[in-house]
Amino acid sequence: MAVARTFEKIEEESGRLRNIETLSNLLRSVLLLSPDDLLCCVYLCLNQLGPAYLGLELGVGETVLMKAVAQATGRQLDKIKADAQEKGDLGLVAESSRSNQRIMFQPASLTAGGVFRKLKEIGSMSGNSAMNKKIDIIKGLFVACRFSEARYIVRSLAGKLRIGLAEQSVLSALSQAVCLTPPGQGFPPTVIDAGKGMSAESRRAWIEAKSLILKQTYCEMPNYDILIPVLLKEGIDELPNHCKLTPGVPLRPMLAHPTKGVGEVMKRFDEAAFTCEYKYDGERAQIHILENGEVRVFSRNQEDNTTKYPDIISRIPKVKKDSVVSCVLDAEAVAWDREKKQIQPFQVLTTRKRKDVDASEIKVQVCVYAFDLLYLNGESLVRQPLCRRRALLRESFSEVEGEFVFARYIDSDNTDSIAEFLEQSVRDSCEGLMVKTLERDATYEIAKRSHNWLKLKKDYLDGVGDTMDLCVIGAYLGKGKRAGAYGGFLLACYDEENEEFQSVCKIGTGFKDEDLEQHFNFLKEHILPKPRPYYRVDHQQSPRCGWMPCRSGR
Repeated sequence: MAVARTFEKIEEESGRLRNIETLSNLLRSVLLLSPDDLLCCVYLCLNQLGPAYLGLELGVGETVLMKAVAQATGRQLDKIKADAQEKGDLGLVAESSRSNQRIMFQPASLTAGGVFRKLKEIGSMSGNSAMNKKIDIIKGLFVACRFSEARYIVRSLAGKLRIGLAEQSVLSALSQAVCLTPPGQGFPPTVIDAGKGMSAESRRAWIEAKSLILKQTYCEMPNYDILIPVLLKEGIDELPNHCKLTPGVPLRPMLAHPTKGVGEVMKRFDEAAFTCEYKYDGERAQIHILENGEVRVFSRNQEDNTTKYPDIISRIPKVKKDSVVSCVLDAEAVAWDREKKQIQPFQVLTTRKRKDVDASEIKVQVCVYAFDLLYLNGESLVRQPLCRRRALLRESFSEVEGEFVFARYIDSDNTDSIAEFLEQSVRDSCEGLMVKTLERDATYEIAKRSHNWLKLKKDYLDGVGDTMDLCVIGAYLGKGKRAGAYGGFLLACYDEENEEFQSVCKIGTGFKDEDLEQHFNFLKEHILPKPRPYYRVDHQQSPRCGWMPCRSGR
């Protein structure tokens, strides 16, 4: 109930700092009253079952959830579906259905640890009878719910808490909690607020410094199962000494800021030395070589892609020097045409099978373009400058055409040279350039969109973009805050030759609440029972709630 009440308060409040404080207060209470529940509370706040790289998922679809709610409350499934479509939130439907239900005996109250264990149990189920077993567990949780607990349990099962709590906010709240209420005190505590007596400014600076320790450590070791026990036993200052970058555990990648021209790059970097690398149009591949010789590949989102790229796995031992015992590479996996010896578009790469790929059946070949070295033979390099990391990368690996190549680059501060290099990158089927500091402020800033890495893409440049006149031919009912209106629209362009409207894309961002209300009030008067015969639409884009009339010339 304490977790659910905290979620309620966070959902009602839009201020990030206020929400961090609210969550911090919950975690401080947990630290004092039941520190063993800290780990499960953090996972419940993040709506995760474990570290992202393990790929643990609940695997509960909306239909299964609706069945469970219907069976637990005795309501008709059709009624549940209708309410969910109207409210745009199955969690709210579950909460209202539960509050209207009378039961003879009130089950034992739900605990954070108990709920988390049930969620993990659901996530581990598979097989023919798994769905019925999942429904039984959900029903058991549902019957024991009080007040808003049903709302957040159903949302957790659906995979979206919808309270606007990002992971960085959870990390900030956790660091604030352990700073103000140090763990390991027992009860009653000797220190409830370690920041008492500090000025507001010094208190904030102190908490921010501690928060940076936790965030940096988490980025190198993104596993709360390892972090939180150390945090409880050793404290936040000792985290970097116990939780370090380790091959086999993917770290969060460094990201770049977009820029609109070479002039902006020159202005941003001023007198700092920098390099320009090709920005390859592929999939981020973080390649780990473990001490036992095992090779693992992880995506930008820490997903384990090892079984997706058996071809990469087999070639890494051939390209690494004998001196390399263990390392972590940052690279891009790009589709490669072996006959023409050229890069293929990203769309070609997406046609590869996602998991359990048989090397003998691979049709789309890939080339690895390595651009950074983050760990080598037991030493983390993330705090070393890029010039040092690049030198070690080239000393540790050998190039093989079409298989493993170093990212092409130039070190120049000449505007014309950079502009020409940008044009050449586009001719070589790349997206543009990555511009990076070499020596000053050139460490690897994990999980951060840093101004020390800039991306210069052709379609970002001023004056390059074109506008298109598209018309609305369909709409999709909104969910969550957009319930009761259209949350997205299907847009089409008119093909004069075939005299038909062809769907181009969906759009759903950039609208204010007033815009959505205005669009809904206008468009709801024009809903069609079925699409016009001159609409050409991909069946995957077909709107569920309504088609809109459109005629040539309109």
